[in-house]
Amino acid sequence: MSDKVATVSVIIAGCAFAASAVGVYFTYRTMRQQRIHDVKSVIPILHVGQWDYENDLCVTLKNCGMGLAIVKKLSVRHQTTGEVRGNIYAWLPPKLDSNVNYRKYWTPNTEFVVQPGEIIDLIKIPINDKIPEQIRVREFLRSQIGNLIVQLEYVDLYGNNMPLKTMPLTHFLRMDNVNKSFLV
Repeated sequence: MSDKVATVSVIIAGCAFAASAVGVYFTYRTMRQQRIHDVKSVIPILHVGQWDYENDLCVTLKNCGMGLAIVKKLSVRHQTTGEVRGNIYAWLPPKLDSNVNYRKYWTPNTEFVVQPGEIIDLIKIPINDKIPEQIRVREFLRSQIGNLIVQLEYVDLYGNNMPLKTMPLTHFLRMDNVNKSFLV
């Protein structure tokens, strides 16, 4: 009788061990899946907006994702020459003609944070479209900005490298502008 009790005890212990091993395995998998979910739920998504209006030229950087974007490097490359500078403002004249002034421009090119939903104006230039001289300045600025490419290297909250964001600003070179015929 004691052999049978011992055998049954060994079988029960083996089953208990197997059940606990299965429980540990499923707990590990659940925790791993939760970690993957946590990382994916705070992925930043950077968007470079090109806003070309008759009375306003603007390039924005917006974090459309749910997590912090830690920008490691912002660079602006000229399409034809390949030369790289640290921001859009560095490609434009420091003083504009006809009382046109920069409203905003972003000069930090490394190590800055973009919060979820935050919008940074990389460049913003208001234009009075009633003044012909300012329209000429606007067309000059469109031709300058339209030849630039914005590149962003950034990481998420956990330090994971995000895909390189490259945005050519060719929207400013479009030919359907209302006042384009004014200059001809």
